[in-house]
Amino acid sequence: MKKILALVLSAFICLSCAYLAFAQDGTAASHEWEHEVKTDCGGECGNSPVIIIPGIMQSQTYVQDKEGNDILTSEGFPILEGMDLTFMFDTEAVKREIKEAIPDILKAILKRDRDELFDILLGIFDDSFSDHYFNPDGTRVNSAATDEYWYSLAECKEMPDKSYNYAKGYSKDENGNPLPSTKYQNQYDFIYRQVDISAFCEKCGYDHAYYYAYSSFGNILETAENLNEYIDMVKYQTGHDKVSLVFISLGGTVANTYLADYVDPDEIDRVILAACATDGSYLLSDLMAGKSTFNNGYVLYNDLIPNIVAIAAEEYMSLAYLGNVIARAIPEDVFSDFLQEALERALDEVLGKCIRNCQSMWALVPSGEYEELSAKYISDEEHAPLKEMTDRYYKIQKNAANRVKELEAQGMDIFVISGYNLELPAAVEHYAVSSDNIIQATSTSMGAVFAPVNGTLGDGYTPVLDASYVSPDNSVDAGSCALPDKTFFVKNQSHLTLQSSINDVIGLCVALLTDKTITDARENSGGYAQFNEYRDFRKIDSLLYDYAKADKSGIKQSKLDACEEAVQYVNEVKAKREWKADEAKEAEEKLYTAMDKADLLSDNSESSFVRYKLLPAIEKICKAISDFFKLIFKGNDYYLFTIKLI
Repeated sequence: MKKILALVLSAFICLSCAYLAFAQDGTAASHEWEHEVKTDCGGECGNSPVIIIPGIMQSQTYVQDKEGNDILTSEGFPILEGMDLTFMFDTEAVKREIKEAIPDILKAILKRDRDELFDILLGIFDDSFSDHYFNPDGTRVNSAATDEYWYSLAECKEMPDKSYNYAKGYSKDENGNPLPSTKYQNQYDFIYRQVDISAFCEKCGYDHAYYYAYSSFGNILETAENLNEYIDMVKYQTGHDKVSLVFISLGGTVANTYLADYVDPDEIDRVILAACATDGSYLLSDLMAGKSTFNNGYVLYNDLIPNIVAIAAEEYMSLAYLGNVIARAIPEDVFSDFLQEALERALDEVLGKCIRNCQSMWALVPSGEYEELSAKYISDEEHAPLKEMTDRYYKIQKNAANRVKELEAQGMDIFVISGYNLELPAAVEHYAVSSDNIIQATSTSMGAVFAPVNGTLGDGYTPVLDASYVSPDNSVDAGSCALPDKTFFVKNQSHLTLQSSINDVIGLCVALLTDKTITDARENSGGYAQFNEYRDFRKIDSLLYDYAKADKSGIKQSKLDACEEAVQYVNEVKAKREWKADEAKEAEEKLYTAMDKADLLSDNSESSFVRYKLLPAIEKICKAISDFFKLIFKGNDYYLFTIKLI
């Protein structure tokens, strides 16, 4: 039983660190770049160049020793923040430590000595995370260097990616030949997999697209300051006198600072804030404070497992619902006490050295939570230099929405895109607020009003402005946000699927950058609905790829005609600017069924009946079982319920 709990703890810590452990050295620096025009248009094409300011895990940062050398794992690969979790740690060394610790772990479990068990596990985590620690003053324990691109994506296509060269020899094929561990043969390969703006590049040129890479965690204030120089570089190299900026996720904290302290409206064409943490994330503040739901039996036994599975691996929801039934066999006091104590010790002994000492982590604390948390964790003399920086950002953050209004009134063209109606991870206290799984929707929308997840604002709700700003399903009121006329909403858009939303959010960004007839989210929106729904095209794109490659010889013409009809329908749905989730799912099923009948699916694919009829039916049954146990047992384990019943 404790082994299971330890695995749950391990998974939680790993997921948390995926979100928080990326950092940069706190020293601003001037960069070398070529002061010459490199575009054929010379700035006369009418298409402003775009700069992407990405989010977490979307830049590659190498942890270095005091001499400036990359710190390597025992396998010779660098400790690398941002490419893949595998490379953040010396995974082989961790495996060896765990293997060596197994006898001691078993002894601790047999003795029922929780402290000893935690000491062993956290000792291993401490060794793993120590390369990423910060000092109390906000500086890194180790230095770090980020792969930056002081040239356009056109040149990135010609530049070898540093991680690719490192990766050669890190893994081998069946014949012992060295293989790269990443797919990033050149720098563009990496950027493309973070934010695919190839549609913009095809319209305006790859020499008109830039990627402002920065080590995601460290000093947001200096990251924003350095953006000034980067904009100057883009203007020089493209010949244009204006640039457009797309801020994503953590990039919203950079946007807050840049727009407050550095922006020159005369050199900015359009600004897009896509899924931006303009007022932080409760996920981070709850984690930082150790505010979890582990002491809430109702959440532990009914919401935690389905919530985490829905975020990470939705195809296993049937097992998640059955997991609720099984989890009640674990006594609540064991379950909750173990997890809560593990979290608190992990924060105090390991994770706190990453998040509580890091300025950019504090930039992700919602403004309403900042004063209490900063007083608790960084108000001592040792943290004074860090708190000076976090206080400065807090003042910027509190005024971010007003600043955006001011700039819009001055003529700047700013758009906002916000996902909503999804829960945060159920392990944190604020999990039930409407969000995109990572950031609460009030933050990404800059102040809109949202109903509870899957709920409505109610029949008696009074709109802030008027009813036209309330979504058709009565779950969002855009009237209260900073830019009610220029904010787009995407229901059920997860932060974790932004990269694959080429036809939806990313497609909307490209349209806003290239189509100047789109001037708002309402009357002149280019056909895009202000309130849309997330459409999952990942399976459809995979099917289209397989269909294009498939050998179609020997297949009856009637079956091929059905496939072609399905492909045409899929493409029509993808091209629509009013997005309906059910319509996308219908298109997927139609294409999958046609390919199934034509025997064009991959060998390991289930039949269309199993995929679209049987498995959904099983999921409904499993959910019904889970709901029955929720009704009967509520927030109790089997033991406590029996005692209460007696």
